[in-house]
Amino acid sequence: MRDLASLDAELLAVDWLSNHHELTAVLGGAGRVGARNAPPYPRIRITQIPGGSSPGWRWLGTFNLQVEALGDLDRTTARPALRLAFTTAVKALHQLTARPAFPGQPVVTFVQALSTGGWLPEPTGQGRYVGVVALTAHPAAS
Repeated sequence: MRDLASLDAELLAVDWLSNHHELTAVLGGAGRVGARNAPPYPRIRITQIPGGSSPGWRWLGTFNLQVEALGDLDRTTARPALRLAFTTAVKALHQLTARPAFPGQPVVTFVQALSTGGWLPEPTGQGRYVGVVALTAHPAAS
């Protein structure tokens, strides 16, 4: 059995969202989900942030993920479009609990939006919708 240190919640979320058809359509194409603020835009940025819990750090843990919908650098992406991208990403993360268990893959048991999201542009003025999601999972058995 693997321990919790082998589970990368950020990578799990990025992989799931990158292959989510509804989110890809809302964003306007593939290659728009990752951990960096980089073109093409609009895009979803996922980063693991402090918080969550993992009693004993062995089997089950909750990880806090910041979910951001980022607009074009020239500020032309409409605010409603970013809100739609954000809400679609959060909805898609909730669908992780229904994902079939695959050998060697972590199992997501619970997803909770800790904030409903809000408009908070980057310091550069780039449009951004941001919120936090808690993802509870355990690593796959060997």
